[in-house]
Amino acid sequence: MEKVHKLLQGTSKASAFDILHKGIAENWLLRDDVVKPFGDRRQNLRFVCSFYLDQDLLSYSDESGHIQFPLARLRETTSGPLQRSEFTPFEIPSPPQLDLAAFPPPYQKPLTPLPESRIAFCSRVLSDFADQWRHILRSSYPEPTFRRFAKAIISIATCEFRVNEVFTRQHIYFGSYYVTVLDVPYWEPYGCHLFRVGSTTVVLHQDLKTALRIAKDEAKENSKVTNPASHTERRTYLLLSIRHMLVCHVDSMGIFSFTAPTTLMDGLTLPSSSAIYLLLQALSPSRPPPHTPVHNLPLEIQDRILEYVSEGPVEAARLGCILGLGSPFTWVRAVDWPRRGGPIELFISPSHRVESTPVESKISFGDEFSGVSYR
Repeated sequence: MEKVHKLLQGTSKASAFDILHKGIAENWLLRDDVVKPFGDRRQNLRFVCSFYLDQDLLSYSDESGHIQFPLARLRETTSGPLQRSEFTPFEIPSPPQLDLAAFPPPYQKPLTPLPESRIAFCSRVLSDFADQWRHILRSSYPEPTFRRFAKAIISIATCEFRVNEVFTRQHIYFGSYYVTVLDVPYWEPYGCHLFRVGSTTVVLHQDLKTALRIAKDEAKENSKVTNPASHTERRTYLLLSIRHMLVCHVDSMGIFSFTAPTTLMDGLTLPSSSAIYLLLQALSPSRPPPHTPVHNLPLEIQDRILEYVSEGPVEAARLGCILGLGSPFTWVRAVDWPRRGGPIELFISPSHRVESTPVESKISFGDEFSGVSYR
């Protein structure tokens, strides 16, 4: 704080960014979110100082709370040392709360069946993703971060992600968590809040009530350009706020019915099995994969065939979900001499690799690592 005082004393508000950028010899990263690291078992920080130049404020946060004061105080040419009494306490905005009154019963129960293979595979990846990014999910976050999380959740639920495999020797001289409390997601976000995935229209909004209004407006506009005589099937909407979700159906008469709102990822608890099941139902493929001669083979032979598509079992399981091949993934690694067998676990930091080390499977969205890795 003393260093910042010396840097800003006698300067103008307009020059604050350049002065701080040059005067504080640290690594600078361009981000669109501010981390809130306290309250997580991974945190190892004593405090965090944040400069809000638009509001001309400096905040100080630690495990006991948050305080702030105006930067104008530091720019005064005759200002003395800061006193504790000059700080004012403040609270970080809470995440949006769900208003159940906006979604009155009766609720619809989805009936779309799901393959056991997709449930077994996607449920684990979604839960581990929520666990890795819990430090952000539990608090409020800006629109770009929200759309990045939406991109991740839908990509996992539809198995539209990359699996980068690490199977060669490597030496790690400095280890750290793949995702720390200072990290924010960097993969490409969705560019819009309304789009289709298969036969389902996805509506993104951090307020589920607003998402429902958007869905109703879209359904009304769609009914104006659709021939009622040829439109007999109902339309499906997935309303996704990340923290909560629900699925809506609208019939040819424009009447909406919806499932009960449910918590998906709030950073406090892992996604429930019922929430994941509802998500997978809404995003299930509109048509089954093409039937091939391989589908006529016993499951044991299909499993053996899938073993040859990749070095590790995670990519094989992902491909099996897409093609409708093989047994449900058991998350157990078979012995592949000299690699040992055993349960496949979430891998939270890089480590040394030798010849007998199991293959590491890192999930990515495009070229950006998701923070979820298995070994």
